Amino acid sequence: MEIARRLGLHVSTVSKILNRRSGPSYRRQTIRRVFQLARTLGFPFERLKHEHRRRHPRKVVNLPVELSVYAKGGALYDRGTAVLRDVSLSGALLQALVLPGMKLPAGPFTLGIRVLQGPLRKTEIRGRPVRLSFGRDALGLAMEFLSAEEAQARRLVASRA
Repeated sequence: MEIARRLGLHVSTVSKILNRRSGPSYRRQTIRRVFQLARTLGFPFERLKHEHRRRHPRKVVNLPVELSVYAKGGALYDRGTAVLRDVSLSGALLQALVLPGMKLPAGPFTLGIRVLQGPLRKTEIRGRPVRLSFGRDALGLAMEFLSAEEAQARRLVASRA
């Protein structure tokens, strides 16, 4: 790595500084020199890892939900089931997705979840997908609730369903 060579530092030191990893602390002057040289060399800062901070704490749940997938225009694309594993005021983690069509739209789409039991069973909460995960035998999906859905999300987090 060019930055490490020019500054006489180890490559792992430069990587830790640029990625803001926890661990050993470095002098401010060293950190400043690394970032200044990186900027001068046109380092692609958008490729750096950013620490993820959750906006709201998660509640671990295990609820079966009906999952609706809506295409870009809002038309129903597919409907199936999933298991809601984690939920917060800003989003949810869905696992064990089962969709009859076994596919998701290639373009932008939104999701709707409806708890299959309890007082919220008639309420659909909509969101957008933010991450897909593939387990051994199942597809998982993380969704961020749309801002208009926060009131329903509060009820879902508070419920014991």
